[in-house]
Amino acid sequence: MADPVTSELSREALELLQLERLQSTLNRSYRQVKFYRRQFERLGLKPDDVQELGDLTKLPCTTREDLSENYPYGLFAVPLRDIVRIHSSPGTTEKPVVVGYTAQDLKIWLDLTARLYRFAGVGREDIVQIVLAPGLTNWGRDLKAGAEHLGASVIPMSNLNFSKQLMVMRDYKTSVLVSTPSFARHLVRVMAAMGLMPADLNLKKALLVAEALSPEVRREIETGLMVETATAYGITEVLGPGLAFSCSVQEGLHFSEDHFYPEIIDPASGKSLPPGDPGELVITTLSATAFPLLRFRTGDLAVLSAALCTCGSNLSRLRISGRCDPIFSVGGIKVHPQQVSALIQEIIAGGPCPRHQLAVNREEALEFLDIALEVDDNLFSDEVKCLEAIGRRLRRHLRENLGIESRVSLVEKLE
Repeated sequence: MADPVTSELSREALELLQLERLQSTLNRSYRQVKFYRRQFERLGLKPDDVQELGDLTKLPCTTREDLSENYPYGLFAVPLRDIVRIHSSPGTTEKPVVVGYTAQDLKIWLDLTARLYRFAGVGREDIVQIVLAPGLTNWGRDLKAGAEHLGASVIPMSNLNFSKQLMVMRDYKTSVLVSTPSFARHLVRVMAAMGLMPADLNLKKALLVAEALSPEVRREIETGLMVETATAYGITEVLGPGLAFSCSVQEGLHFSEDHFYPEIIDPASGKSLPPGDPGELVITTLSATAFPLLRFRTGDLAVLSAALCTCGSNLSRLRISGRCDPIFSVGGIKVHPQQVSALIQEIIAGGPCPRHQLAVNREEALEFLDIALEVDDNLFSDEVKCLEAIGRRLRRHLRENLGIESRVSLVEKLE
């Protein structure tokens, strides 16, 4: 289903809209955000020096480390009295990610989240059930609000187990499942154990978010649930879900270029790359009032194509292929290895962090972080129960701080 806002805009009109919004964002960032004003002054630039979209490359990129160094409100462009919502998430640096929204920001955010549902073919008559891990609470809240803004009925995230979620799905006649690929695959397995058939449910669609979706996993979910699938892309630092989303053609994700300007750069040199070349996705907000970001490095490897889609939308299409940094995903939650090391050291008090190895594995389609800890002199104890307690504390610590599930093994020597 084409979106009227974007299908009626020509590429030329869209680029004019982008430039107008970009210049407004640059002026606001220069006036209101000390961090960005210092960046401009260091380079001897003024916002007026950006006369066309390509001139944006004159500015340096913003990184997650910059967000951490300006924690909590250093990058806000409006006074706190104008902020109506503050989102916080663990992020992938030492400090949490803090994003602020004005009332106008929230309206745009709702419109964009409702847009991803429309592109997926979801309408007012649908019943949407959201089944996500607790670590994706922010995404669950956003996707709930977007579906409500669209006018659909919503069954929000809850702490029900998978069999109870399926019971609700059957009895409440859910038509749209919102979940991660790994959770959706696990639901298929629980269905089989319960003796449920796809025909026992009213599901028509599955919107799969937060994780990469391979063709094989897509086919498994579509066959196991007898649904059409759609996907969406987003990052916590920039809106969350709603950045990009699939359409019925399923040839890449349409990027919300009317509110965000995308670039592809060489991850090593930072040089801007032409459309069609693979590289790191960089995003500049165009309409965010409270929390503007200029050339934010996402760490996601991607290809951007402006070729017209047969669905009717003029929005460019994005294909995500991986990461160009050490960050990895566990059940859709981004984690940096240094975060894990820091949490291990908090548990192993009184000494250096022991050597350890990390690996993301699956059990019953659910993702876990497997941690192998080398039992050095600092960690060694004659009491097996003391060593076991370390594993229990570490698993709880990771769940509480990062929202991920883990399995801990203690080994004599790591290879």
